[in-house]
Amino acid sequence: MASSRSGPGSRWPRSVSSRPSGWPSTVGFELTRPLFLGAGILALTIIVAIWRIFPPPLPRGRARFSLGLRVLIVLLLTASLAGFQVQTTPNRQSLLVAADLSASVQSALDTEAATVRRILQQRRGDDRAGVLSFGRDSQVEVNINKDPQFGEFQSQPNPHYTDLAAALQLGGSVLPDDSRKHIVVISDGRANLGDAVSEARLLRAEGVRVDTFALPVPVGAEAYIDRLDAPRTQTQGQQTNAQALVVTNTATHVTVRWYLDRTLVNTVQLDLPVGETILKQTVTPAEPGFHAVRVVMDAVRDTYAENNLGEALIQVVGPPRVLLVENALGDAASLEAALHSTGIGTASVTPERLPRSAADLAAYQAVVLVNIPASSLGSDAMALLQASVRDLGTGLVVIGGADSYGPGGYAGTPLETALPVQIQLPQDMQKPPVAVVLVLESAESSQGDQIVRGAAEAVVDQLTPRDKIAISNGAMGPFVVSLGPLTDKAAVKRQIEAMSLGDPPSYAADLTAADQALSHTTAAIKHLIFLGDGDAQDNYQPIVTAMHAHGITVTTVAIGATGPDAAMLQQIAGWGHGRFYQSNSLSDIPQIFIKETREALKPWIVEGRIAPQLASLADVIPGVPLDSFPVLSGYVATTPRAAADVVLKSPQGDPLLATWQYGLGRVMAWTSDAQGRWTRDLLAWQAANRFFGDIVHASLPQPGDPALQVETRVQGDHTHLLVTAPPTSGATVTVSAVTPDLADAALTLSPTGAGRFEGDLATDQVGSYLLHITQSAGGVVRHTTTTGLVVPYSPEYRDLGTNTATL
Repeated sequence: MASSRSGPGSRWPRSVSSRPSGWPSTVGFELTRPLFLGAGILALTIIVAIWRIFPPPLPRGRARFSLGLRVLIVLLLTASLAGFQVQTTPNRQSLLVAADLSASVQSALDTEAATVRRILQQRRGDDRAGVLSFGRDSQVEVNINKDPQFGEFQSQPNPHYTDLAAALQLGGSVLPDDSRKHIVVISDGRANLGDAVSEARLLRAEGVRVDTFALPVPVGAEAYIDRLDAPRTQTQGQQTNAQALVVTNTATHVTVRWYLDRTLVNTVQLDLPVGETILKQTVTPAEPGFHAVRVVMDAVRDTYAENNLGEALIQVVGPPRVLLVENALGDAASLEAALHSTGIGTASVTPERLPRSAADLAAYQAVVLVNIPASSLGSDAMALLQASVRDLGTGLVVIGGADSYGPGGYAGTPLETALPVQIQLPQDMQKPPVAVVLVLESAESSQGDQIVRGAAEAVVDQLTPRDKIAISNGAMGPFVVSLGPLTDKAAVKRQIEAMSLGDPPSYAADLTAADQALSHTTAAIKHLIFLGDGDAQDNYQPIVTAMHAHGITVTTVAIGATGPDAAMLQQIAGWGHGRFYQSNSLSDIPQIFIKETREALKPWIVEGRIAPQLASLADVIPGVPLDSFPVLSGYVATTPRAAADVVLKSPQGDPLLATWQYGLGRVMAWTSDAQGRWTRDLLAWQAANRFFGDIVHASLPQPGDPALQVETRVQGDHTHLLVTAPPTSGATVTVSAVTPDLADAALTLSPTGAGRFEGDLATDQVGSYLLHITQSAGGVVRHTTTTGLVVPYSPEYRDLGTNTATL
């Protein structure tokens, strides 16, 4: 045990295991305005000097009495002006025991609880006491009172860090002012946040006594990775050595696994001696961007698993490289060849193979979506694209087609938020009235049926009062909602919510009823959406063929259907000249219904002879001879955002090529296609490669700017950032971060000198952070750069045992 003291009095036992008897009663004083002491001293000096130079014509005794009286008057006036106050301290004290519950003392919690009980039992009878526990945060375990009851620790502060300074600050604030104040700290002395020594000095100045009890913490067998070193940057194709320093306090057998990004590179088993061992691994990150090297160790003899990992980030630099996302590999072969001819490297993936982390996506300077529907991407991938563009400056190019924009279900998604165009029809485009019938079969679970009802309500939301809707519940009876104008959406939704869904032995009755209802309507577009599992086999071809002859299209959505059941639903969609959807999850149903409604019932696609017109002088396609630009045969109608720059437009004024700055990234929207459906002449044009190359080049972020120098220093659960930038009047420096769990964080740094900006970023997660730093002035981005940061595990799992020197 180690004991230290701060505060008034000197009769505190050197060991807190002795009786905590407090201090003797004392008398003191306080000056609330001490500056007036100087005026008093000056006045006394003047009085004495005058008395000596011009002694009064009085006998010596009376003269001295006169001087003493004047001095007394000055002293009393000075004391009054200086705020002289007499203070007495009562004998009673208030004792607060501050117990460390961080991870590094977990093996000694029983000893710590027993120590707390002993200290409380040995206090004087009239003293008050309480208990406070702390780790990363501090919590009052037992309020200060005359009869504190403590058995075991009940609170659970965050154990991953130790902030003794914050605990002392809280302890000083809860001690009452009507008694002497005393804090006893029980800890291993391994504080890793705050400045506990400075806080103890402040408490001493305020009259609070602080004593410490060094908690003996046993250290068991331990093996940990002290650090992992790797080059911060390297050129593409270069091999590099990652080097891990492993420390063990006992000989043990370990299994070491090395990862590059999330791919296992090597597994090594070896026996480690006591002390330090250096492990090396050669890795070759192939693609430009940030790559995470990770080492994980499993030791036979070990106590903490939290310290058995290390991570480092390597930035590979190379030529511009973009990620092409295609529905099927090879769909965008012409676009890929065009980009290669302009010096842009590409990698092609299908939507399901799109990277799922910001670090993986950072290997590419831009992402190009080629006619990709929202349902293929999924909400998580769209949110990742949005965050990467906004927070890290990744470029985004969206190429149109029948499965993109409005028909692709982009409306209301994170992807639409990032686009320079909105997924809504131009105001001057008249949408013809439509009639739609929904035939819904039970999903055979209450939760599933509720999702189906929600999908039907989503279809209602997509329609207008000029449209008509009917809904069948698969019970082979009359429509739950009869075909009629959608003038009261709320009433229709109530009917949907109240309906129960059936599982018919045949779909013939529902299909025939839908044919009869739709055949007699004058709507320009007539459409049937059927949802079921396909287990009601029958001869449906004559019915569906007749429906198509009546101008009705049929789309089917398979839910829980496999084998011949799914094949039959696909046949129905083929006979009805509609679309077939195979749902892999009930949660996909609403998005499928929304997509189908938008694609089938809204005139998103504009076809005809379309001559693009220049609408902006923006230098986006500088190498393209616009005077010979080929005629297009179609595009997807959208509405430009107010802040967007429309470069090319249709004769109707709809955007063909639009761009804007979204956060830190540049987004390009081409609403025609790149696969030949509407761009056959364009793809055959001699400047086609330059056109598509310029579009992608315009989206690429600026390379790492040498004008910005970034220094990072991890300090517990936050990281101090220092950015040195060119001095610019009115400049601001902002940081956009993507955390290990893909959340985004933003920070504006404070100017601390000419061209110096500093701030603290919360980094309470272990792992890799990507930081994009931007210097702006007058609303214009001046300099940008991207860097990586690795936050190691907490010092709680490295610095073990009791540190008596600190206590």
